[in-house]
Amino acid sequence: MNDAPRKLHWSIWLSRLTLLLGIATVATALISAIGAGNGQWSKLDGVAGMRYAFFIGIAALLIGLYTVLRYLKAGARIILVALLGMILAGGYVGYIGTQISKARSLPMIHDITTDLENPPAFAVLELRKDNLKDMPGHKEPEFRGMDARERWVKMHKDAYGDVQTLILQAPVEEVFAKAEALVKQRGWEIAAVDQEEGRIEATDEVALLKFKDDVVFRIVSGEKEGETIVDIRSVSRVGLSDLGVNARRVRELLADLKVQFSSN
Repeated sequence: MNDAPRKLHWSIWLSRLTLLLGIATVATALISAIGAGNGQWSKLDGVAGMRYAFFIGIAALLIGLYTVLRYLKAGARIILVALLGMILAGGYVGYIGTQISKARSLPMIHDITTDLENPPAFAVLELRKDNLKDMPGHKEPEFRGMDARERWVKMHKDAYGDVQTLILQAPVEEVFAKAEALVKQRGWEIAAVDQEEGRIEATDEVALLKFKDDVVFRIVSGEKEGETIVDIRSVSRVGLSDLGVNARRVRELLADLKVQFSSN
């Protein structure tokens, strides 16, 4: 006679636990990201917190699934509470899952440039000291005999072969002015604008964690009269993989400049 109440009791607590874990998943992820973005703890600690949130979300989904399947006839309210927790957790777990999938499909590099032989150099912003130090692939057959820089070049060419130097038929001064305007429109923090050297340096912030990526333009005259050569480099300050963010940024800048001068 006491079996039904006991089952109902467990269904209530499990559904509530699912909801609590779902809320904890979202809260842990947001607190970790926003705290890291505001400088309350390091970016890597923020990433670690988001990783913990992912596992909390997995727990919520497993408990919720068990609750729904085991106590399907316990009552609509109990099932709805469990489903709400699963929706909260599932949204975050799904998002992280897509990021993991994206990371696996892209090379573990964070330095993207239009000129691999002679990348634009930073003069004011400091290039991270470990920039090419931990390039992966040293144990893989396709990279045998290559040093870190050579591995970076190969991975860059294979994944981002379309990211190349832009040649425009326009005066250097005009191209430089347009490039500076694009940087200002994006609201980036400008570190240097040197028209004599044809160099612009700026910093962009990415996502809630506010990862900082440094960008440098090199805009110089080409060999032909009226020709301007534009090279761009975008580098993440933290982490090995950038999930394609730097390449997307460089592509967008190149595309915007092409549009600016497409009618010339």
